[in-house]
Formats: sequence, C-alpha cells, structure tokens
Amino acid sequence: MQSTEITFDNFAETGGLFTEMLRARYRHFVQLRRWNLPNVRGLEFDQYDTPESIYCTVHEGKTVLGGFRMTPTTAQCMTTSYMLRDAQLGLLPGLPSNVLDHSAPQDAAIWEVSRFFVEDTLSARERRDVRGHLERGLSRLAQEWNISAFLCITSVTAALLMRRARLSITSAGPRFEAGGETCQAYHLTVDAKSQRSDADAA
Repeated sequence: MQSTEITFDNFAETGGLFTEMLRARYRHFVQLRRWNLPNVRGLEFDQYDTPESIYCTVHEGKTVLGGFRMTPTTAQCMTTSYMLRDAQLGLLPGLPSNVLDHSAPQDAAIWEVSRFFVEDTLSARERRDVRGHLERGLSRLAQEWNISAFLCITSVTAALLMRRARLSITSAGPRFEAGGETCQAYHLTVDAKSQRSDADAA
C-alpha cells in the first residue's frame, strides 16, 4: 500500500492512476451513495477537477483504496472558484448558500479538501491503514505547498473517519442534507505532533 500525489504536472507518470481514482470515486459516490454527480463511462468528475487541484490517492498497484482532492481557495476557472465559495454564492443548487458560518476565504495559504473517501469493501484494519496514509499525505502536501489551513465539505460519517485518522476537524457551518446524507463544512488541520510520532516510529 502506498500513497501518490497527482498533479497535472506529473500526468505522464500518474495519468493511469488518475483515471483509476475517478473510477473509484464513481463507485464510492455515484454507485454506492447515489450522489447525483457528473460522470461518463464509469468516471466521476466535476468542474473542480482542473490543473489547479492536487490529488492524493492511496493504492496497491493500480487499485485505488482511497483519496482526496485539494483546491486552493484562490482558484478561478471562468465562473467557477471552489466548491464552498460557489455554494455560498448560490452557484451550486445542491448545496445551501449558508454552508459556511463565515465568508468563504480567498487565500493562497488556505485550501479546500473534497472527495475524501476510503474504499468501503476493505477490512477495518485496511481502512485504518488507508486513513493513516491519507493523513500523512495531507500533512506532506501542506508542507510542500505552504498551506496553513484547510476547509472541507463532507458527510458527517466521513468526518468521523477523519477524526479517527487523527486529523483535527471542527465545524465551519450548519449541517444539511445532500445526496441522502447529512453533510457539513469543516475546518481541518493536521496534528503535527502525531505526524512526528509516526515519523519517529517509521
């Protein structure tokens, strides 16, 4: 099991893995959770999958076990910025405009995390291992890209998984229903002390 950072700059090496990640997202969000998301030929994607986003995927070979997407809050592609800001501006009909309890930031040091998932068919131990890889991936990317804080929007269930991965996660807005699940916006930080402990144990 390993984690890989995917950007549009390293597509020559990671393009096949990126496709498998979109396929895994389709299974997780569209097939299993019945979310009404854009998809084609078994691949899930949306308007935020642009060169401004960075991805972390956990995998064994080409089999994707989990992942997430990160988008800077300074992102802008025509009328699209990032999910939470666009929702606040009333541009995403499936999400409430009061999704955040504060104005959506536009700050190069603050990024949005979305499409956080862990493969449902894994054993409890494997899921724990995947969450650990995702936690370390988030920490590594924060250091690489000089990120001081994250915002995320996810289901309350997925937020629990993040807490179990020793990510510090606090409410950033009210709960709401989307895609048949209770969701919420959160502030997300990495526990630096836990990261050092993991590094020392490795």
